[in-house]
Parts: sequence; structure tokens; C-alpha cells
Amino acid sequence: MSSPIKNILIVGGGTAGWVAATFLNRFLDPQLCSITLVESPGIGTIGVGEATVPPLVGFLRAMGIDEAAFMQASNATYKLGIKFIDWQRGADAVWHPFGVVGAAQVGGLPLFHHWLRERQDGRETESYIAYSLQALLGDMNRGPHPFDGNPLAKSAIMQQGAYAYHLDARAFAGFLRDVAVGRGVRHVSDEVGRVALDARGFISHVDTAAHGPLQADLFIDCTGFAAKLIEGSLHDGFISWADQLLCDSAAVLPLPHDGDFHPYTRSTALSAGWCWRIPLRHRVGSGYVYSSRFLDREQAAAELRAHAGQPDGEPLHLAMKIGRRENFWVRNCLAIGLSAGFLEPLESTGIYLAQKSVEMLLDYFPDSGFDPLLIEQYNRRVAREYDEARDFIVLHYLLNSREDSEFWRTARALPPPDSLAQTLELYDRTGLVEWQDHGLFGDTAFYSIASGFGRLPRTPHAMSRQMPKDAAWQTMRKIKAANLELARTLPDHGELMRRLHAR
Repeated sequence: MSSPIKNILIVGGGTAGWVAATFLNRFLDPQLCSITLVESPGIGTIGVGEATVPPLVGFLRAMGIDEAAFMQASNATYKLGIKFIDWQRGADAVWHPFGVVGAAQVGGLPLFHHWLRERQDGRETESYIAYSLQALLGDMNRGPHPFDGNPLAKSAIMQQGAYAYHLDARAFAGFLRDVAVGRGVRHVSDEVGRVALDARGFISHVDTAAHGPLQADLFIDCTGFAAKLIEGSLHDGFISWADQLLCDSAAVLPLPHDGDFHPYTRSTALSAGWCWRIPLRHRVGSGYVYSSRFLDREQAAAELRAHAGQPDGEPLHLAMKIGRRENFWVRNCLAIGLSAGFLEPLESTGIYLAQKSVEMLLDYFPDSGFDPLLIEQYNRRVAREYDEARDFIVLHYLLNSREDSEFWRTARALPPPDSLAQTLELYDRTGLVEWQDHGLFGDTAFYSIASGFGRLPRTPHAMSRQMPKDAAWQTMRKIKAANLELARTLPDHGELMRRLHAR
């Protein structure tokens, strides 16, 4: 008879490892299941500025973590969306704001369909994003809540968790480590050597230099691109997406703070990729995600320095392995974080995919029998999360209109994944968006990017013409006025951050 899982060993730290440790410690009884994390003292988290997505808000709340304490420890600032600059030839920036745009429903439909009807009828001249509160706050450089915690503002953004953070990844990992260890997670700092298998081909233990063999029932591989357990020992395959996402390298150049605390991530198109700009409390995270097929290291560094205005800066260079595992769970081992897969950081999916992976582990939590059906279903669901995130990122490149470099022309001409092609066909003909599993990026995110890049359906949803035209239009006017009224009550984001970090 199978017995309960009594101990879990997380191999590797960093953000993914400590997200897993903190989450599992919160929901598993430490008297029944112990959690140990072992990490090499010589391998740290790359301390670049990192952007996140709204589910991290819910994660922190579920962990019982005070937001102000987390933000202070992680040098964090608020993030209300992403602004894509120069991705379109001679056009305005494209916004991906968080939260609903306008309202979740107007007359039983997403606002997008009424906006499209009004646009095609000639009455609407502004963009779909003109109805987004978060985009408005971003353009006005306002924070998501006032100094005094006004309840109206909290209900609009804060209580819904329709925002995210910019943070220092190294500091965040350290903060989670302190939380997890303080709550009972065992932390082992040691070099991991051989991974031993038993007669069934399951992992029995990992050898360490100073602590000997570390045994567990369930192992979580957070060893980064090396995937030391799931690939190195269990030989799971890797699905490369290098033919769908061309950017495979990054040049990272942290910058001194210039006093600009814009509450959104800037993604500025350059010749062979894009540059991020992320304001933290103490500095600005900056880097160039590019394709080594079109640019070498020296060229990338020079272009990044010129863009950042730092002629003497020397970037750190990173190689990125774009794709995902064939299986995220093999026998008694799960891969989480970079060992599970990686998508370029255009839509800030890194921490989210680690978070979602460990959350879904509880949905399919095994006993010592490791029922193959649990493993199969887990692998199917995690794969859908990665695949939908890939499709959304590919969408940006597919819709770009730049003509100034071979990179952008090539990226636009690549055949989209079949799943994205099907999504686009339905959207083009009907205005409907039906992702496989409605994961991180819902319909509003798709409408924001597609409309921002100028791709509109041939016709609005037929139900939009079942609502009196003036009724929908008046509702839209009221939404826009209410957004502006609220935005005017909110403080400058920089001042809000200075007060938060001065505590």
C-alpha cells in the first residue's frame, strides 16, 4: 500500500526554488511532510531588475506576506502593465495594461466588441486602451493607491490584485528564503554531486560534499538550464522553440537611478530584439534581449550602451535556452523554473510559470505510489500554460510592422504555432478569443496587443448590435470619465515609492 509523501527535497535555490519552498511550506503540514532546500553557495540568482505579473500579488497574499515588507526587502516598485515602444513603424506605443479594460462586461459582452462597433461605425476615434485605468495611470505616472489608502482606489485596483511589481530578483529570493526558513524549511548550503537512482529508476538521493546523501520521497529540480535531475539523470527531452522565438541572448546593464519611477515596464524595440527598462528603488534594471543570429555580443553591447546612454558600461551576457520540457514531472521528480523551460522575458512570465507549476503540484499531489495518471494530467496542464504563454509572445513579433532590419522582417514572416494560427483565425472572423485553457493571458490581454498593433476583426460580435447603440456609447463615456476622475486622486508613483521605501 502506498504511503504519504513524508519529505521533499528541492535541489537548487534562486527565485524558483524559494517560491516552491515557501508555497509548499504554507500548505503542507510540517509535522507530516518536511521540506529541505539544498543549493550551492557558489551559485546565486542573477540580480537583474525583474518584472512580474498580477498572480504574484495573490501568491504573496496566500503566503500571508505583508506587501510593504516584501517591497522594501526586494527594492520593488509597482507595475501596471507593459509599454511597447517603437515596435510599430511610425505609430504610437502599444500598451498591455493589467486588469480589465473599461469593464468586464457591457451588455453581456467584453467592452472590446462595443468599442469595435463604434470604431467601424465612425464614432470612436480613440484606441481600445483609452478605456484602461492602468494605462491611464501609467501615462500620468500615477501610483495604484493613494497615501491614505482611499477605499475607492483599493477596490478599483488593489483589492482586485490587478497590478504587479518590478523587483530585484536576488533580493526577492533572499526575502523568500528568510520567510521559508523562518517557517521551518531546512536550508542546506552545499555542493550537489551524484544523483542516485533506485531499482525502479526513481531518484533515491543526491550526494552532497559536506552533508552526505540527502534522501526524499519527492524531488524538485530547480537547477536552472542544467536540469541536473530531470534531464541529466532521468533523461527527459527538451522541446526547442528557437524556430518560433528568435531571441536567444541577453546583454544586461544595470543603470543608476534617474529619478523616473514609471509604473510600467518599458520594452523598446532595437535592431535585433528589444531593451527592457525597469525602475527599482535603488537603480534601473536594463538589458537587451536579442537574436545571436542577427547580432554578435560586441554589437549588442554597443547598441545597448548607446540606447542606455552609458558609453562606458560593460554588460553581462547571458545565453537563453528557449523552449520547455517534454515532461515536467518524471517519476518522483518535478522540474520548476529554468529547468522546466524558459520564454524570453517579453511578458514577464518567468516567476509566474514557477509559481503556477508548484501551485498545480498541490492539485495533483501524489503519495508514494506516484500514480501515472496524476503525472500525465499535471504534465498536460503545465504544458498548456507554457504553450499559451509562447503563443502570446509570438503574437507581438507576428504583428510588428518594422522594416528597418532583417530581424523584424524575419520574425514577422515566421509561421505561427498552429494553436496561435487557430486563435487568430477565430479572432479575425468573429472577434472571439478562445485560448485553450484561459491561463495567464486572457481575452483582454489579447485584445490589447492585437488592437494596439492594428489587427482588428472583420466585424464586431453580432451581439453588440443587440444593445442599443447609444446605451453602449454612454456607458463607455461614463467608464472613461470615471477612470479619469479616479486617476486624478492618485499620487505620483515616484513619490509613493519614496514614501514606501523611507519607512
